[in-house]
Amino acid sequence: MKLSVKTAVIGAVLASTTVLMAPGTASADDPKDGGVPRCSEGKVCLFDGHDNTGDVLQLDPVDIPNIGWAWNDRASSVWNRSDQFACIWTDADYYGYWFSIPPGAKQELLFAYDNAVSALGFGGCGG
Repeated sequence: MKLSVKTAVIGAVLASTTVLMAPGTASADDPKDGGVPRCSEGKVCLFDGHDNTGDVLQLDPVDIPNIGWAWNDRASSVWNRSDQFACIWTDADYYGYWFSIPPGAKQELLFAYDNAVSALGFGGCGG
C-alpha cells in the first residue's frame, strides 16, 4: 500500500494532536509541579515538606494522642484550617515539647519541631 505525502502528513498531525490532548496525571494541586496541595476547610493538614509541600495528611480537629507510624516524626509544616487552636506535641500521648497553632494559620516546623510531631490536640496546650 502506497501513502501519498498528503496522507502521511495528515496522519502525523492527527497523531501528535492526540498525544497533546491525552489527559495527564498531574494537576495544579500536584506538589511535584509546584502547586500547593489542598487542605480542606475545617481540617488540620500536616505536610512532609516545608511551605505546605509534599505529601499531606488531612485530619479532623479531634484529639489524636498518637498520629501513627506512617506520619510520626514526618511533618515539616502545618496548616490549621479549623476554627480551633491546634496543639502539636513532639511525643505521643501529649508529652514532650508543644506548640500552639492559631485557627487559619500556616506554620513552618523548625528546629525541635521539624520531623518531630507525634500528637495533635485541641482546646489547650501544655499543662
